[in-house]
Amino acid sequence: MTTTGEEIFWNNARGVLRDIGMQHLDPAHGAAVDIVRWCALVRSRPTHHRQTFLEAESPALLVYLERLASSGDATGWRTLRDRIQFHVELLRDGEIQPCARPWLAAIWHCLPEFAALGQHILDQQAEKNGLDPEVEPVVSDTTGTGGDGDKGSAGKSGAATASKPRTSPRLAFPIVPVVPTPAEEKALDLRDESENTSTKDGMTSDGPETETENGMAGPKPPGAKP
Repeated sequence: MTTTGEEIFWNNARGVLRDIGMQHLDPAHGAAVDIVRWCALVRSRPTHHRQTFLEAESPALLVYLERLASSGDATGWRTLRDRIQFHVELLRDGEIQPCARPWLAAIWHCLPEFAALGQHILDQQAEKNGLDPEVEPVVSDTTGTGGDGDKGSAGKSGAATASKPRTSPRLAFPIVPVVPTPAEEKALDLRDESENTSTKDGMTSDGPETETENGMAGPKPPGAKP
């Protein structure tokens, strides 16, 4: 039986998709956007329904947000906002169909980057624990809109780590090239191994100061020109 809290959680998720003009996506995408928005607002880790949702749907995104919260440094949350602002500017300058909440739309475009950074954390944890790195990735290799019905690939990827559950097809992100900025390396505690593992783990380029192919890391929203 659905609780009142769960109903509010999913109503908020559907409201996010309406605000960004992407009602065709699975509500899981709206939920992920709203979780990132809430965490950035209160500078805290996901809790309650938010935590339960990410544990099931995107452990990589969860560990990224938890690492930011545990850093105890406002700089970490500033790096999250910098990536979002970078995509706000790309959407504003890229002839993208306008929406009611461009900040939320920018968060959606950042989700693959945040998940990739979280995957990098998981990779380092696996290496430190001596686990097999050739196990199914959390970040699924998908193309297209990243929405409903696109299950992606369960094969090897540059971001594969050990002992990870299969990513839910509801929230399968495309793998994007991401390099942590110096501020992110500090906030996410990636400094010791970033130089040795960034290339090996498929994280080759793209920070807030670097524009990705087609001007964005996430899938194209409706109205975008090819």
